[in-house]
Amino acid sequence: MEEQLRETEVPIELGEEITGRGRIYFDNVVTDNILDALLELSAAVWTNQDRVLVLEKILEEKGISVSDEIEAHMPDQEEIARRAEARDAFVDQVFGAFLRRPTHNIAQAADTEQE
Repeated sequence: MEEQLRETEVPIELGEEITGRGRIYFDNVVTDNILDALLELSAAVWTNQDRVLVLEKILEEKGISVSDEIEAHMPDQEEIARRAEARDAFVDQVFGAFLRRPTHNIAQAADTEQE
């Protein structure tokens, strides 16, 4: 049994865990990180889609058609910078789980949680 645990220990060169153990779905932290990123991305995409639908409905009710204006919009440098900052924050939120590195034995931690 002890030999099996040694085989599943995470190599120290993977680094320190950054944001805590995170959620454990499977025995592989990489798979867990991918699933966390997918869940974050799905939530973010739906939130944005829902806001767009609401905004379009409100504008339509007020008699404002914005589709052509959106396509023709040319942002200035300040807007480009703000949008780049927002994009970077979005990427950090969605893919932040990939920064998580385990410093514990995953199999042993899962066994401990089940007890």
